[in-house]
Amino acid sequence: MKYKKTSISILLFLMVIPINNALAFNYIDNLNNGNYIFFLIDLDVDHNIQLSLTHTESGNFTLFLFNVRPVQSYINDDNTLRSVIFNTPPTVAYSLDDNPYINYTATEEKIYYIEIILVDSGPDSFFFTSTISYSNGTVIQKDLTRYYLPIIPSFPLEYILVSIVVAVSSVFIIYKKRITK
Repeated sequence: MKYKKTSISILLFLMVIPINNALAFNYIDNLNNGNYIFFLIDLDVDHNIQLSLTHTESGNFTLFLFNVRPVQSYINDDNTLRSVIFNTPPTVAYSLDDNPYINYTATEEKIYYIEIILVDSGPDSFFFTSTISYSNGTVIQKDLTRYYLPIIPSFPLEYILVSIVVAVSSVFIIYKKRITK
């Protein structure tokens, strides 16, 4: 009788513990029109990455894969995509489908950057999944790292140089006047 209670207790306890057997990175978020999210991941040669995005409402999402670090979002002020995003060499793959999907095999060992953009019909929530597999068919789980573009614009170099020259010359003039007194 004691064994039955113990066995039932252990079985019930094991049923409560969740078993997570997913071999993919999953990310859930909500975006507004014109907003974007970047991720980065390092891939070796012949690693295959599958990226898929599904959404809950009627948002128009796009998915891009770059092999060079992006320094801008490629979004115009009116929430449209700049045409240069399709023609630039850093863009190795993109998808404009209703549920964007990219299947890409890395040709060189480097860091790849992923950009998700909600162009219009937002706000909308999305589910983003990535799976990486070797050329021999082995599937691995590699988490993507969130990457943030700096949103604070810098000052033009000319303004900085002029400010430094004015400051140094002002200090020099004040110093000269004090010495001559």
